[in-house]
Amino acid sequence: MNIIQYNLLLLNNTQINVFIERKKIKNHYIKIFPNLKVVVCIPLNMDLNLIYGFIEKNKKWIQKNLDKYKNVQKENIRDNLSNGGTVKILDNQYIVYIYESNKNSIVIDGFNIYIYSIRSNDINYITKQYNNYLKEKSTEYFKESIKKFWPIFQKYNLTFPNLKVKAMKSKWGSCRPSVSQITLNLYLYKTSIQCIDYVVLHELTHLVHHGHKQRFYNFLEKYMPNYENIEKQLDIYATQILY
Repeated sequence: MNIIQYNLLLLNNTQINVFIERKKIKNHYIKIFPNLKVVVCIPLNMDLNLIYGFIEKNKKWIQKNLDKYKNVQKENIRDNLSNGGTVKILDNQYIVYIYESNKNSIVIDGFNIYIYSIRSNDINYITKQYNNYLKEKSTEYFKESIKKFWPIFQKYNLTFPNLKVKAMKSKWGSCRPSVSQITLNLYLYKTSIQCIDYVVLHELTHLVHHGHKQRFYNFLEKYMPNYENIEKQLDIYATQILY
């Protein structure tokens, strides 16, 4: 992949690196990632001087969105697995209570989550116990979401996909159409119901339309007209949860 680095001086006199990537696309665009990386994707044969001008013209927009992500990062919602700490599940915040017990179990009651553990003073053990609980509950929930959307795909004579759930740092999900497997991020379970449904539909759509060409997005829009707004919500969650 051909990547060029461009130094941009923002309006607040901050200098940042903008990464220019040549791709097999028709139109150029700017993408700002939740980790504050700025990428400009351009067609293979596009003149660089035109892109430099495009970047300079949009420096106000770039700074505005960088500031937005920086503000969101201050509202970090990563888990705090200690007494009185909080965790987030399905976009709800729960207060953590940890108790010593002769049997491991986790119970949600209202907006409280009670962690009963045989090693209540071992934070590494508690974290592992909680992540196992999260994986079990998220897998159950993700399977139901897949079943909800599956009638859309039955007419394509597809094999019902296998589901894999694991913690990932940079993506919410992925799809391997060749083996009919969908992988979803464990931490997707912390986001909203709407976001989960979108990621599930997104990955299922790859079973029909490989890649991200226009027909892929046309299909998404048909069954989830507001998908672009949900993508923006996921970008914010990524800043709070994944980075």
